[in-house]
Amino acid sequence: MIAVIYYAYGAPKSIDDVQTYFSNILKGKPIPAQMLGGIEEAFKKSGLPDFIRSSTERIAKALQTTLNNRSEEEVRLYNAYKHTAPFVEDVYNEAVQAGAETIVTLSVNPILSVSGGGAVHTEVAELVKGSDIRHIAIDNWHLDEGIVNVYAERVRRAFDWLPIEAQKSAYVLFTTHSQPLVPERSEPYAKQFEELSAAIAKKANIERFQPVYRSGKSEGWLSPNVKDAMKNLHAAGAQGFVTCELLSVSADVESFSEINSECRELAKELDVSFATSEFLGDSFDTILALTALIEKRIQAVVTN
Repeated sequence: MIAVIYYAYGAPKSIDDVQTYFSNILKGKPIPAQMLGGIEEAFKKSGLPDFIRSSTERIAKALQTTLNNRSEEEVRLYNAYKHTAPFVEDVYNEAVQAGAETIVTLSVNPILSVSGGGAVHTEVAELVKGSDIRHIAIDNWHLDEGIVNVYAERVRRAFDWLPIEAQKSAYVLFTTHSQPLVPERSEPYAKQFEELSAAIAKKANIERFQPVYRSGKSEGWLSPNVKDAMKNLHAAGAQGFVTCELLSVSADVESFSEINSECRELAKELDVSFATSEFLGDSFDTILALTALIEKRIQAVVTN
């Protein structure tokens, strides 16, 4: 049996879980009341259940169906998270008890972050040591053709939504979470981000685009910030913007708020056209692209 662990940073099951979720992120340190209030408000604002949990659970169910329809060996999908249950070790043990001989790890993050999506590969690699279980880590998949094609379709659709006149000077702003400037981590991360941005723009036939960052600090973090980029490009003549988040296949509360409502408010202040590219999410084309990605990586290991 092949087990695929589909991994995300964290996903509260209920609004009551938000405090526990962020306490885990802070490694048990108290959360200031004002910060906790702001975090809970962000989750409540959309009126929807947590985007990541909803989407990743549906993706796992869909992938289990598609992979089993195309594989002679049974495939089971498991969701695991870094800061909420079920945690990686628990899911790993469950898969082993179910008879997994191969364990595949795949993060929701096309752009590899060692401390983020990359953590699942490291953790499972340690867990399989001394066993006969084969571990296949699906990393460095930011330029996978199927994934790039799905992103390009989303971006082109959003760009075409802008008024024709605005399109003449509009920019697509690709975004991802900023990181502290630590060369061994931030440089590979930024490189993959820039490569993915360029690949999507080329496929979508977008001439004006810029990779920018969100959620960063003023000093010592990857830049430019998405809002600063909007202001500067508008001052240079841009009359429209499309934002497209590339850190995760599925939206999370933070990214959704920052590239959608906050940037939309700024666009309103600047009196320019604005659209947000849809997240890949659990749509049919995303499932097909992820299915093909998993199959290719498994086959590459098996044939070698």
